[in-house]
Amino acid sequence: MQIEILKNEGPKLEGKVKGASVGIMNALRRAVISDLESFAIEEVDFYENNSAMFNDYLANRLGMIPLTFEKSDTEGADITLALNAEGPCMVYSRDLKSSDEKIRVYNDNVPIIKLAANQKLRLEAHATRGTMKKHAKFQCAIFSYEYDLEKKNPEFGFFVESYNNLTGEEQLIRALKLLGEKAEMLLKAKELK
Repeated sequence: MQIEILKNEGPKLEGKVKGASVGIMNALRRAVISDLESFAIEEVDFYENNSAMFNDYLANRLGMIPLTFEKSDTEGADITLALNAEGPCMVYSRDLKSSDEKIRVYNDNVPIIKLAANQKLRLEAHATRGTMKKHAKFQCAIFSYEYDLEKKNPEFGFFVESYNNLTGEEQLIRALKLLGEKAEMLLKAKELK
């Protein structure tokens, strides 16, 4: 399998693949979409909330805010993001203050809620690592591909877009490594029989 990068624009990556099958391309697509680890807010402790929105709705919104990813030194880490706001104001994702400088909000301008005068929101959110297989909020990239059915040896065009601090190329490399590890496990299992 040969991969040629045509466009590398940070979060967005476009390229071509030669010498692969539809099955391999689909496995790669699934690896990018559902097997890559990322961080997301999993639990929220509300200490004060007299806003117009219920705790459950706010917790769901907070879970969908993209967080940065750092693999090293974060295994089993307890990442806490604190928020303390009083209206009148618009509360944005940048108002969430992380306990770990490596794992923080990726996009500062995600609106969370508009607080009216005398409304307060004080909470502590806990982020964990996971994959999209656990919940959609952990999806950190997309992957799509296309090919010409008429060709006997199809050449695939592909597109990757990252939703966190990793580039599209880094997400692709992570997915390729995962596929390689799975292939090795299958070969070892076959040898044991």
